[in-house]
Amino acid sequence: MGNQKKTRVKQQYYIPLEVKEGTIITKEYENAPRQWAKIGNKMVRTILIPATKEQYEAYMRPEWKEDKRQQRLVEKRRRREMAQAEHREDKSVQGWDTAVSFELLCETEYGFPEKTREESLDEILEKEELLAALRRELAKLEALDRTILEMFSQGISEAAIGHKVGLSQKGVNKRKHRLLEQLQEQLKDYR
Repeated sequence: MGNQKKTRVKQQYYIPLEVKEGTIITKEYENAPRQWAKIGNKMVRTILIPATKEQYEAYMRPEWKEDKRQQRLVEKRRRREMAQAEHREDKSVQGWDTAVSFELLCETEYGFPEKTREESLDEILEKEELLAALRRELAKLEALDRTILEMFSQGISEAAIGHKVGLSQKGVNKRKHRLLEQLQEQLKDYR
């Protein structure tokens, strides 16, 4: 018994390569085995390319990760449906795909304030002074700078602003940051 040698069969690894109409297959792989395989979420015709274990694992890791995520999602949905059928609430199966009531969100304090806070007269006056000072500072700027800040405040991209005013996106970015720093410095007394 002690003299028996264990023979280890080296496992061969293959990476599936999708074969489409325009796929060019070299002579080396003309006779490679062809089969249907799942790539992503669809079945496609593939040839199997020999690979090392490291190559195979590096190639297949994202596939395995996605398959595992799908399995967990299916299991979570199954458990949630069972809990709903039994008219019980199972917190372990609630996730991004679970409908949640507004009341439950309020109970768990997901950023929904219980009541709105009224601003005091002083806060309102401070805000008005700040806005008046901001308007004065904006009036002192060049027309190009005002245009950039106005378009930025409307959510327009830097590239689109640059196209409109004749600057590069990088130029708009630098100018915008310089202007915002300048305004912040000039309005620091109002904060």
